[in-house]
Amino acid sequence: MRHDPHALEPIYEFTVVPAPAKAERAEGLKTDAERMAATWTQLLNEMALDGWDYVRADHLPNDTSRDLTGTAPKTMTLLVFRRLLCEIAPAVTLTAALRA
Repeated sequence: MRHDPHALEPIYEFTVVPAPAKAERAEGLKTDAERMAATWTQLLNEMALDGWDYVRADHLPNDTSRDLTGTAPKTMTLLVFRRLLCEIAPAVTLTAALRA
């Protein structure tokens, strides 16, 4: 596959949100897996309505969260989304335009 040097380069903005930690109850869903899948589906669809594309989930250390019993989660899961801001000409074209 060849790269088109005249193709526009996409510019994205990103946002990161905490992943749902607990499944919400829903009628007709009996297992934790079904409820969690429905909770994630709802979140992903809500973000998509605002133009956000799901990129990935990241697991990060959470050393700042401590409770009295020491049972606070040691990691947190964050969901990364992006959406297109604009498309610009490739850097080669911009560099050539600046020289002119």
